[in-house]
Amino acid sequence: MQYEPMTNIDRNSILNAIYVLNDIFDYLIAGTMTFDSYQKKYESGDFSQPAIVAFQKMCVSHIILALSKLVEFWDHYHHLVPDELRPEVKATVSRLKSQDLRNYRNTIVAHIWDKKLRRTRTQFEAMEQLNRISGNNPKAFLLWLNNPSGNVYPNNLVSIVQTLRNRLSEEHGASAEEVFNR
Repeated sequence: MQYEPMTNIDRNSILNAIYVLNDIFDYLIAGTMTFDSYQKKYESGDFSQPAIVAFQKMCVSHIILALSKLVEFWDHYHHLVPDELRPEVKATVSRLKSQDLRNYRNTIVAHIWDKKLRRTRTQFEAMEQLNRISGNNPKAFLLWLNNPSGNVYPNNLVSIVQTLRNRLSEEHGASAEEVFNR
């Protein structure tokens, strides 16, 4: 299906938006798939407890960065989201904002210091907040992010990001090469 290009939209903004969506997509896939892969290795006895904790932290950091980028994407590029995708994208961003991702990113993932508490957060505090973000159901949360056996729009975040990215690319005739060489 061919779409008519939107008018009064700067081409660089379109290319930048698609690039950011590519980045978010990659972060979600890499974070969730690596988490799942190493969790299986741990469960089969191939990894120690300290090793799996290190991989989980890496994957969670990657995922939190992707989710934070999606919120920031909405802040800067919401005007580019096609009308028929807007309700789902907006609802997803609202859900993410309500989960206090920015605080987790700022006090656990990106920095060591919690300005409000005036100290480093404890592992217990980090896990408590991560449990809130995941709705106390990490497996269901990971499937909501990426369900490799069923990424169907609008059932999970990967499908939402992928549909939006593909739609913008198609609607504006943006090739992968043009996006990366911008």
